[in-house]
Amino acid sequence: MKDSVIIDTYALVKNNQGGKLRSLIRSSVLDVLSLKHSILGNDEFLKKPRIRFLYFHHIFKDEVKNFEKLLAYLSKDHSFISHSEGVDRLLTDRIDKPYIAWSSDDGIQNNMLAAKVLNNYGASCCFYINPASIGLTEFTQIKSFSNDKLDMPPVAFLNWKEVELLQSQGHEIGNHTYKHDMVTQLTQEEFEEDFLKADEILTQKCGPIKHFAYTYGKFENFTKPAFEFVMKNGYESCISASRGCHTNGKGQLDKNSVFLRRDQIIADWKLSHIKHFLIKGAQELDYNTNFLPNSLA
Repeated sequence: MKDSVIIDTYALVKNNQGGKLRSLIRSSVLDVLSLKHSILGNDEFLKKPRIRFLYFHHIFKDEVKNFEKLLAYLSKDHSFISHSEGVDRLLTDRIDKPYIAWSSDDGIQNNMLAAKVLNNYGASCCFYINPASIGLTEFTQIKSFSNDKLDMPPVAFLNWKEVELLQSQGHEIGNHTYKHDMVTQLTQEEFEEDFLKADEILTQKCGPIKHFAYTYGKFENFTKPAFEFVMKNGYESCISASRGCHTNGKGQLDKNSVFLRRDQIIADWKLSHIKHFLIKGAQELDYNTNFLPNSLA
């Protein structure tokens, strides 16, 4: 791969990342688990009333067909709703069937390909973006942000006209911090400054912002004071990238106590492997998943 090349296929991303043996072992394990689900007829768990927040980072051109197949499969048993509707249904105890709310992190330009597929299924998506990367054109800056912040080879990022187009198509824009720093590597004051800077720019460009997704997404990458600051600033939701789905059945929830989970989707994965994670989440459906984990400091 040439030093000045912008990556446009997931095949090149995988070649750049290495780890082929690990991927092979992972795939073999998931093949076995997927076969077990098939034998036991566990697809029935997917019909449970619940809200599943699914997210992706990218849909490269060699992932589009798989993404289309995934949407076609999921649409059979699930209703696609906007991120805002998903949050509202959870808070107001209106989960009467299986719902999926889509989101995407990092503002990679091939999200426009994802939007085209989502639009065909009437599916809204909340695109969580970092204002610092939107509109980057200089290769050195693109490479630096891709490598240092996303651990990826150089990828093109959305520009503000594309962000506006996504909104015009019915999609939402969310706050993903200003420059994709890990929250736990910042002081609380630094996080607040970064968050407010991102919010100010996004509000100017896109209108009021309702949702925040912190970077890197594990519980250990976030803090309770950061969560409280987000919600104090009028946001409707704060979301992780830790697996899990949501149910209610116990009445109105206080948004300031709800901490959302999401499942990552990589369209290059086998459909049977994605189904495994979806089934597993439905099997483990738990009301307590709605709240801040005790491990969050």
